[in-house]
Amino acid sequence: MVLGIREDFTSDVQFDSQLTALPESGLYLNEGINPSITVANLLSFLPFPETDFADWSEDAVYGEYATTKKRSDIVSYDSKIYQSLQGANEGNQPDNETAYWLETNLESLKMKYFIDKVQARVKSELKLDKRLINNQFLYNVWDNGQPSSYQLPGDYSAWVFEPKGSDYVTIKLNQVSFQKAGTTPVTMSILNQGVLVTTKTVTPSDGIVDFKDFDYSFTGKGQWKFIIDSTEITGTPAYIDPLNYDGFVAYTQVGTGDDLESAAWSSSQMGNGIGWNVSVFLNSEVYIDNNLDYLAPFVKSTFELMALEMFLANPNNRSNRDQKIQMDESRLLYETTDLTGFTAAKRFVSEKRRAQTALEKAFDTQLAAEDDGFTIEIGSV
Repeated sequence: MVLGIREDFTSDVQFDSQLTALPESGLYLNEGINPSITVANLLSFLPFPETDFADWSEDAVYGEYATTKKRSDIVSYDSKIYQSLQGANEGNQPDNETAYWLETNLESLKMKYFIDKVQARVKSELKLDKRLINNQFLYNVWDNGQPSSYQLPGDYSAWVFEPKGSDYVTIKLNQVSFQKAGTTPVTMSILNQGVLVTTKTVTPSDGIVDFKDFDYSFTGKGQWKFIIDSTEITGTPAYIDPLNYDGFVAYTQVGTGDDLESAAWSSSQMGNGIGWNVSVFLNSEVYIDNNLDYLAPFVKSTFELMALEMFLANPNNRSNRDQKIQMDESRLLYETTDLTGFTAAKRFVSEKRRAQTALEKAFDTQLAAEDDGFTIEIGSV
């Protein structure tokens, strides 16, 4: 983990190795923060009902718990609790397969749940929740009197999309238009980094711009090519600016060769009769994973603030606060709301501004949401 938990001898509980391993960032969530945030205090306030997990089954297929968050991907085996580390996990006995299973305990799972809530708040505060960052039509039309016919060059003609965010931007091609005479369907091949992914069917509407459902989403590195055999189209090529789009780069290509995967491709900035209705979404999970080293101080300050908010509100009615931590309600309120002193709230706001500055330097400038005009206010939950 990029940020872990250091055992502090305030509790006899031993967390699993995923939580206590040396963090990639060098930072532990519970170090260098308010001294009342101890392992014992955290466990005293986190929900802690009795929980039973299903016994491991040799025939069951388990998913990666860190991704699915499903209780069914945690099992009981030989009186111990194991967390599935991989998807398509079938037939791997938990006590023998450390690549597939992590021995854990209920306390570790509760702490991971709280850390998940912290990261969810980080995404919310930075406006990194999955959101639409672009939707537009890309097409060219003949604008000089009567339509003209144009033979596309080469053997193949393609539109190429490259997500600016590489693996944290999802592009959805909602609709496609193909300006070709007639209504005979055309096969469109989809390649990613030279490998055929799938094929789709595109039906022209006798030369007019008529958008029809396409419904294809993709995320990943490299070029995504949408290819047809070169043919005669209705219209004329028009200039395409590859850098004119938010969240992605788009341009056309011409291919020459016996087959798609071995063809020689040359880039172009001229239209080829194909038009798109495109939506682009930010998928923040991967972005945060990629950049958590830099965002780690903000995650840590959010963890501190949320822990103190939990002590103040005691939402799970876990204990008597006065018996568990050395802070009265007024002190907790000060730590979680005051921005003048060196409080948890002040540290949270400072680290948030630093993280926002980092977002503004991202290659994809649409990643950072525009200032909405609201000021930052910190309050208890």
